[in-house]
Amino acid sequence: MRTKSGSIQGLLEGIEQARQRQEFDIAADLRQLREQYPRQSKRAFLQLLDALIEKYEVEETAAVHAALVEKARGGDLAAIRLYRESQAEAGSKGGVVIVDDI
Repeated sequence: MRTKSGSIQGLLEGIEQARQRQEFDIAADLRQLREQYPRQSKRAFLQLLDALIEKYEVEETAAVHAALVEKARGGDLAAIRLYRESQAEAGSKGGVVIVDDI
């Protein structure tokens, strides 16, 4: 018999595996949430919901970044400018900024 924590862990592992395979079926994920809602504690359900949110955020960000890089490689000046701004913004979040135009 499965315990609640074992069941939650199994669901989270399934989400992680789907994220790694990059297979996304929003309808199936919503059905899973609907089925799990009455069975899980509030904390466990929120943990599952957070994992699904992260799964879709990561994929969407990666797709946008890839499209931006492709446009920048093609010579689109607006895309190059936006790419450099996004890199500078990412660097200002605690990273190291290298200045090479001294």
